[in-house]
Amino acid sequence: MQNRAPTILCIDDDSETLKVRQLFLESFGYEVVAASSGPDALRTLSEGSGVDLVLLDYAMPGMNGDEVAARLKAHCPTLPVVVVSAIAQLPASLLSRVDGYVQKGQDPNVLLGAISKVLMTQAKEAPSMENADVGHKTILCAEDEEEQLTSRRMVFESAGFQVLLARSGTEALQVFRDHAVDAVVLDYWMPGMKGLSVAREMKQLRPRTPVLVLSGFSALPGETIGLVDAWLQKRNVEPDELLAVVKRLLQEKVAKSPA
Repeated sequence: MQNRAPTILCIDDDSETLKVRQLFLESFGYEVVAASSGPDALRTLSEGSGVDLVLLDYAMPGMNGDEVAARLKAHCPTLPVVVVSAIAQLPASLLSRVDGYVQKGQDPNVLLGAISKVLMTQAKEAPSMENADVGHKTILCAEDEEEQLTSRRMVFESAGFQVLLARSGTEALQVFRDHAVDAVVLDYWMPGMKGLSVAREMKQLRPRTPVLVLSGFSALPGETIGLVDAWLQKRNVEPDELLAVVKRLLQEKVAKSPA
């Protein structure tokens, strides 16, 4: 956020409210992306829009703010969310997921203050996240299931990583050869070439690049010893856990670097 204006995703089913809020925030230098529903907002994020904060209405048809917040935090755990609602008593489940709350109808400066406070808090916390400087780190994610690949990209991008995508083992190897990659997240089962075969070739090319394998197995085969740097059980992994493991691997890589 230091080299560009922060981008705010505004979600509200009232088109007039959405337009007024967009014009107001843009007048104070923010970039604004508008979404008229929860599904629209999730689709915008899945397309890789660089969003720094979400302003979320609560009472919306189809998918209310509580459900949207849950989906946002599942896919983008570090993305701050501020609820803007006319409802005074919001559900505890929603308040536990969001980073701020502003009641509709208050002085617009209250909204500006809440946005500024959350963004400042986010900026202060970002450098200290396990001491990992993720701003210039690139993660290669290889996964043949499109929904999981999109979800994984959202998780890493929300934490500040650059993300490269591959939908097969062969494509992953080609991307790895063509780009500077700081860490790799591989699915074990991929068409044409299993994750371990991909990992083996990657390690021959750049042995110090950490490789994390996601698998449905409760334990990976013995052949993985010394081949991959970490593995997680795919169906149980949470976004926060995935981020933590990747950051740990990056820290270990730095620690092992020659002085």
